[in-house]
Amino acid sequence: MDLGLKCTLIAVAQLIIILYLASNIQAFIIANIYVIWAFISLSLIVASIILESPIAALTETFSAILSLLIVKKVLSICLMFTPEYKLAMLMMNIDNIVGNPVTYAITFSAFIASYYSWSLILKRGDIVIDRIKDLKVSIKGFQKILLAKSFIIIAIASLITLVKPMGFYEEIVYILGVIFSLSLLVLKGNKISRNLYAIASWISLPYAMFKGVAAESIVEEEKAIEGVKIGRVVSRLVYGKPANVWLKEKLHIPKSPSWYWRVESGTYTYNPYSQINYHILIAGSSGTGKSSLAKKLIKELYYQWAIPCLVIDPHNEYVKVIEELDGIVVDASKISINPLELDECSPRERIVQVADTIQRVFRLGNLQRAVLEDLLEEAYAEKGIVNDDPETWKFKPPTFLTLLRVIEKRIEYARSSGERSRYEGLKPYIRLLSTSIFRETTISFSDILSKPSVIAMANLPGDHVKAILSETLLRKIAHYMYVSGESMGLSHYIVIDEAHRICRRSTEPSLVARLMMESRKYGIGFIIITQQPLDIDEGIIANSALKISFKLSEPENLDYMAKTLAGYISENRLEIFKEALYYMPRFYAIVRDSRLAEPAIVKIEI
Repeated sequence: MDLGLKCTLIAVAQLIIILYLASNIQAFIIANIYVIWAFISLSLIVASIILESPIAALTETFSAILSLLIVKKVLSICLMFTPEYKLAMLMMNIDNIVGNPVTYAITFSAFIASYYSWSLILKRGDIVIDRIKDLKVSIKGFQKILLAKSFIIIAIASLITLVKPMGFYEEIVYILGVIFSLSLLVLKGNKISRNLYAIASWISLPYAMFKGVAAESIVEEEKAIEGVKIGRVVSRLVYGKPANVWLKEKLHIPKSPSWYWRVESGTYTYNPYSQINYHILIAGSSGTGKSSLAKKLIKELYYQWAIPCLVIDPHNEYVKVIEELDGIVVDASKISINPLELDECSPRERIVQVADTIQRVFRLGNLQRAVLEDLLEEAYAEKGIVNDDPETWKFKPPTFLTLLRVIEKRIEYARSSGERSRYEGLKPYIRLLSTSIFRETTISFSDILSKPSVIAMANLPGDHVKAILSETLLRKIAHYMYVSGESMGLSHYIVIDEAHRICRRSTEPSLVARLMMESRKYGIGFIIITQQPLDIDEGIIANSALKISFKLSEPENLDYMAKTLAGYISENRLEIFKEALYYMPRFYAIVRDSRLAEPAIVKIEI
């Protein structure tokens, strides 16, 4: 609810209560004007707290008082048909309120008191003053037809004054209220058909004056952007005197000008073509909404732009959504893929890549890594493939089963117990990988990249196998990408769930990070999902144009993600991010992309 609507509701409530007090002639003390003055002053102070603005409270209270003239006009017309003593007494009491200078003196005194209590004691800012620079009015394109319709509305209001006319002063006050309300509504770009309520004069003035003050879109061009509606904006990061603070019951509110989350409204829409790259990072603790958002993106990207997603799914969470899209569901336990296939690279390159993967997944030492490379070279040699002869690279490649046999042979012919133990130390790992999953490749990459697909890994034996299969798939996709050549636009997305298990931080860039750096020209985007952003390769986070973080509570991951989203450290900026991430409700997230000047908090619509 924006400030204009809040002011209008409070003004109407004040008007009703004042009329009730003025109409109660049964007890003299209630009808006494002093009681009404007391109510006006107290209600203004309360309104300043509710609205977080003494200026807004003064405006709506002043409008409520002047609106009594409109009520008086209605009563005078009613008396023409039903001459009632009570109505006549009510009109007299209204005259005593509106025509008495003390009423206005008390109103302004209450305003001063409310400003003192609000600004000096509670150390808060006034939202109207804080937002005055944000108000945008425009008279561009002010057409003759608009001017003519405005005159028609004023003419209608003038005719109303001729119906049972009251005093000249009262009728002029009514017309001025109509003109003020109409002018504000027109300048703020409202359609003339919606401005007929300007005839209500002072009753509609608070709405006309403050409409949109707390409800601007966070991106000026947002309305022009088509894309996936991620959710509803609830706040954005601003610097100034805290006013209209989001989640103020939990977040610390600084007492001096500082960074804070100010309540906003609007819609956050994602369009990959409006970002500097196509990549998306989604972080957050378990159960906060990461997978739900990813599923929405998978569906909407396909519905709106026919962009298919290939999902690497460790827990089979995305099978249903791919089935809904009539896509391809691949049970990873029933396929085979050979990590040792060369795919147009040299044996030495593939040996280094496979050794890197196995060392990282099983956390091998450098000595074990050196032994593994030697064993891999022998496995290729057994198939007649040697690094110095490119003609042999076309031969059928070895598999992990070939490598296991090489290890067993080395153990059998080892000349010392030390040599034997080096090979025996590697044997359990290679035995785990020598299953039917890592044999000859049976999966068609052209098929799974042409329509929505999921590699369902829940039935695989352990995280180690899943990690190696995932990296092998990504390497195969990279090869397919290079062979296919450069793309004119975005052709498909790769979705990696539990990415911290595949793209772990190390001294060298991960395969995914390298792919992200050059995938734009090949038309591939990545959606990276993780509970542990601290464990993710830094290159992945740096190359994600859209970063979305749900609630995080683990201290190290919380601190890291807060620094990532903050961008730079200034005064309390980092603490504001940490607090927001820690107290973030479910399905709420901080969003930062390459278009926004500052991050926003969005209520994700699933």
